[in-house]
Amino acid sequence: MLISVFTPTYNRAELIHRVFDSLQQQDFRDFEWIIVDDGSTDDSSEILEGFRTTADFPIKVHRQTNRGKVAAINCGLNMAEGELFICFDSDDWCTPDAFTMIAKQWDALGPEGRTAYCGISCLKVLPDKSMVGEDYTRMRTLGESYVDRFNRRIKGDKWEILRTDLHREALYDLAPGERYMAPEYAWLKMGRAYKTVFLNEALSIVEYQAGGISLNNLAHRASSPVSAVRFYQLAYQATDNWGTRLRPMINLVRSAYHARCASGLPPEMKMIAAVPGWLLYQKDLTALTEQRRQGGK
Repeated sequence: MLISVFTPTYNRAELIHRVFDSLQQQDFRDFEWIIVDDGSTDDSSEILEGFRTTADFPIKVHRQTNRGKVAAINCGLNMAEGELFICFDSDDWCTPDAFTMIAKQWDALGPEGRTAYCGISCLKVLPDKSMVGEDYTRMRTLGESYVDRFNRRIKGDKWEILRTDLHREALYDLAPGERYMAPEYAWLKMGRAYKTVFLNEALSIVEYQAGGISLNNLAHRASSPVSAVRFYQLAYQATDNWGTRLRPMINLVRSAYHARCASGLPPEMKMIAAVPGWLLYQKDLTALTEQRRQGGK
C-alpha cells in the first residue's frame, strides 16, 4: 500500500465528511484511512461507522481519551501500513487528483532516489482559492530539505506527505502531561538527514476553525511549555544564519520562562535573547489573562 491517510478528530461530526468525500473522489485508490477519535462527545462514532459501511477502501478507527493532536499522530503512525503518511485534518478537503499527483511525484524519484527523501510537501489554499502563506517559488523542487525551508522562512501551512518509516523514527517527544508540540518538530528531525520534494502546486483546501490549533497557538504553547522548549531547542540547532537564529533563540527563552526550566542555550546566546524573551513572556501573560477574562464572560 502506498498511502496511509491519517485524520485526528475531536467533535467534528459535522465536518469530517469533507475528508471522506475527498477520499471517495480520488482517482488513485491505493490508500487506507486511519482515524483517531480523540475523545469526541458528539456523533462522531455514528458518522464514522456510516463511512465504514459505504467506503470501498480500508478504514481503521481508534478511539482514545482526549490527549491532543500530536499524541494522536504518534498513535496513527503505529497503525499505518502505507509507505507514505498524510495528515489530513478533519475539516479539510483535497483535489480529486491529489493522490495521483503524489504517487506520480514519488514514483518519479525511482527506488534509489526515494531513499534520500523523507517525503513530499505541497501547497494549501483557502476555500476562496487564496494561498495559505507563500508558494514554493523560493524552493527547488528537488535537492532541498525541511531545514532549508526553515532557514528560508517560507511562510504558511503546507501539506506534508511523509515516509511512514522515517516519521516513526521522528515521533513527537511530548513532555508528560502536555498535549501540544509544533508540527515542525518531526519535519526538522527528518530534514537533518533527508531531502523533500517541494511541489509548487496546491492539492489541499483548508478552512481554519475558531477552536482549532492553528488559530490558538499561544494558548497551546503556553499550556505545553516543556514541549515548546524541546521544539525551539531543535529549531535553534537547525538554523544556519543569524537571520533565522534569533527568532528561535528568543522563543526558546520565552518558552523556558513559561516552563520554569533552563533554555539550554550557550551563555552568550542566552544573554542576547534574555531581555526580548522576557518581554514576550510578559506579553503572553497579559494576552492569556485577557483570553481567560473574555472566556469567562
